[in-house]
Amino acid sequence: MKEPKLDDLMDEPSPFQNRDARNQKQHNWDVLRRFGKAVGGFLTNSVGEINNAVSDAGDRMNDIEDRYNQQIAGNTDLKEIIDSRKPKGKPAYSTLGERLDNMYHGQKQDIELSSEVIDQIVAKAGTINLEPNVLKIAHITDLHFQRLIDTQWYGEAVLDINHIQMFSLFSDRLNALVLNGDQVHGQEIGEDGPNLTYFEGNRSVLINRNSEAMNAAEYYGGDADVFPSIGNHDDGSVRWSNPLSLNELKNAYGVNSFDNYKDYVDQKVRIIALNVFDNTETTLKRATNSAISQSQLNWLVNDALRVPDGLATIVFTHAPLEGFFGNTPYSDSWENINHDLVKGILTAFANGVRFSDETATGKIDADFTMQGKRDLIGIVSGHEHRDVDVPEIHNSIRGIERTCSVGVGDGRVLGEFSELASDVIEIDTTKRHVKFNRIGYGSDLEFDY
Repeated sequence: MKEPKLDDLMDEPSPFQNRDARNQKQHNWDVLRRFGKAVGGFLTNSVGEINNAVSDAGDRMNDIEDRYNQQIAGNTDLKEIIDSRKPKGKPAYSTLGERLDNMYHGQKQDIELSSEVIDQIVAKAGTINLEPNVLKIAHITDLHFQRLIDTQWYGEAVLDINHIQMFSLFSDRLNALVLNGDQVHGQEIGEDGPNLTYFEGNRSVLINRNSEAMNAAEYYGGDADVFPSIGNHDDGSVRWSNPLSLNELKNAYGVNSFDNYKDYVDQKVRIIALNVFDNTETTLKRATNSAISQSQLNWLVNDALRVPDGLATIVFTHAPLEGFFGNTPYSDSWENINHDLVKGILTAFANGVRFSDETATGKIDADFTMQGKRDLIGIVSGHEHRDVDVPEIHNSIRGIERTCSVGVGDGRVLGEFSELASDVIEIDTTKRHVKFNRIGYGSDLEFDY
């Protein structure tokens, strides 16, 4: 710090000089405040007059626009409006406004699908039953999302997230959205192989792919509840000896459990998601073995299947329970754990009876006699990449199998509407009717329960 010189100290004002300076400053501030009040009052009055003038001008402009619109409406050919509802070569919308809204919504969400495919999606979505008593569940399975194509398994199919993004085109009509497993292909993790492009991947890549799928569902699904499940691919065990743990997958999806349920009281339906690739009580790989743990069995019996009277129940699993559609492990060295116990529990639930059994992998005593019979719509699964023509029933349990979202197989054309394959499941408990309304390749499936 610079030390003051004697001459500087001599130049310092006296305390009386400081007082005079403060008084002068105070006087200056008083003058400025009085001036500010005067200007403020002037500006306030001026702004008020300007606002009134703008308001009057706006009213006059509205009158002109109203008269102009009336003249245009009087001169518009009604046939022209009706024609404008219909895209070239596509079904017509109910109103022109509906077509414009949906066109805008698709562009707004930046969906990487052609405008022609978007038009077809929107037209099909127009057939969704909008009755408030009908529950609408979007169902997508086996997307196999990753950034690399896998010519060994899926040819030139683009394993992309736009199959989830397209739900934004009709998300306002959905109550729920089920991601029914194999959202992620799991082969983008740094190991080379036949026809698979080498990629310097790691655990974070695989975790991020699962997170992307869930984030897309939550964002593009609008207000719909999202029920995520996992399949045999999501953890990377199809190619990797060090797959993601169940906790890592839960963190990626932002959930505490992949076993979940919710009641939709207005539509009188309970949705249950059951993770058939839990595998926590075994050392079996998810890639080749489907395992349901003892804790899951207990949760089913004591919680998820304690359904209020009057509600119908629908269950979602990635893979069908063993025995449905001839489903068995694909090798003698692979196995399914506790599938038979789940079938016994569901049969007892539907019939309102007691089921008790013990195996090497599980023990159960499920008594539904006090609860009584309940409507079990069925178990909806994917995994095998095929549609079934009719549900298959075993011991009061109805199985429904739906095909993969990834655009492979006969009849699927990349870049066209048939590349897609998802459903909007419509459940009408009043009529006891279910419709799988297919978006993309394939056919609708309907049945009574």
